[in-house]
Amino acid sequence: MDHYSRHKFFDLTLEQQALVDKVSRGIYRPCCNNSTHFPDCNHGMAMLGLLELLASQGASEQKMWKAALAVNSYWFPDTYTIIANYMKAKGVEWQDVNPQEILGRNYSSASGYAKISSQVAPSAQRGSSNGCGVDAGQPIQAAPQQRQQNGCGI
Repeated sequence: MDHYSRHKFFDLTLEQQALVDKVSRGIYRPCCNNSTHFPDCNHGMAMLGLLELLASQGASEQKMWKAALAVNSYWFPDTYTIIANYMKAKGVEWQDVNPQEILGRNYSSASGYAKISSQVAPSAQRGSSNGCGVDAGQPIQAAPQQRQQNGCGI
């Protein structure tokens, strides 16, 4: 926390900063129950930095949502595999999901994910964990693959 908001990495316009603020309020991580706007873990801090980088490069809001979902899918592959299975059971393929909806509290927060996970058949959860971790797996594609995630860390 000694470094939070102490260092200036990007010169954002008021409009770019407003966009970062808006998008960061809607992005959750399954390791936390807070949005990226309150970056209480390394994932939140990294996501906030990514949003600022994207805004500084003139990315649209939709591009920011898509990038954030891709990054969360890398950080939490098992979580998003289960969410993808849940969506598929609802008749929505992963490539057709609304990133803003999936990144929201109802799916990507710790409590939202727990609710979704409880509604997915155990066979679709094989090898999953709720841990706060990153593995070297691939992001969720049209057909997510199951991988074992072990604990908190890389």
